[in-house]
Amino acid sequence: MRRVTSPKTLASERIKWSRIAIAAGQACNAILRDVEIDALKQQINELKQLTLDRLTDEEPDSDEDRADQTRSEEAGEED
Repeated sequence: MRRVTSPKTLASERIKWSRIAIAAGQACNAILRDVEIDALKQQINELKQLTLDRLTDEEPDSDEDRADQTRSEEAGEED
């Protein structure tokens, strides 16, 4: 960065080094963005799996609840 900010450096050299610094920064940002996107995708997949696991664990209970509800409704009709 000294070449960009030094008053001794020619203007054309400062422009050249400024462009290099900008390009390097953009490359770093692109890499970091890709890494963050991959991490977010992984977290989404983990959440999906956890949700599916929870739903699968709850399904038998839900069937039992429905059966209990049906029995209590049938008992109410007999009265």
